[in-house]
Amino acid sequence: MTSEQTINSALRETEKEIVQRLGNAIKALFDQQVDAAARRLSNISKIQLGAMAPDFLLPSTSGNSLSLSEELKKHRVVLTFYRGSWCNFCNTALRIWQRNLSKVHAKKATLWAIAPEKLESALEFQQAAGLKYTLLSDHENKVAEAYNLVFELPQDARETLEKLGTDVGSYNGTGDWSVPITATYVIGQDGRILLADCGPDYRQRMEPEAVLSVL
Repeated sequence: MTSEQTINSALRETEKEIVQRLGNAIKALFDQQVDAAARRLSNISKIQLGAMAPDFLLPSTSGNSLSLSEELKKHRVVLTFYRGSWCNFCNTALRIWQRNLSKVHAKKATLWAIAPEKLESALEFQQAAGLKYTLLSDHENKVAEAYNLVFELPQDARETLEKLGTDVGSYNGTGDWSVPITATYVIGQDGRILLADCGPDYRQRMEPEAVLSVL
């Protein structure tokens, strides 16, 4: 990855590397997860622009429990939901966000990334990836549920991931294989959604430049 690389070009490289390493059959794993997320999205109402963002209080890699409403008293918040540090695509996206962190701060905004995995796993990944922004541990997907994002990874995908040595239930610390649909929101200091991006394909994400344009 280069310093100016976009999230989506980096995600395409990640997919290419995985397919080269594991073979074309792995594409079925991607498709199963995207299909499950799409089915979920077809049955729920997405949070719309102008809606109030659901508040939350969650443990974080900063060592404290953090409140959205309290943070909004100081800064606007960029909130990005990722599936977990076990997801190569999420790892790639979060590393690109690190490269754009100074631009977020220049806009006087805070960047938080949120996933259901255990705080220990989030902290380990944060340190390994050199992330200087906060990761939040959404135990049992309660916040992701409030944002209408939760879906369960399908059984075929689960079996494939387990064969590859990835136990999502263990990462989550609950045995549950539910994860959030990847999404990014910009939340204004009045608590309203200024930008919302939510799609079923975790191999595609909103670019930081699009986020920065509304901050």
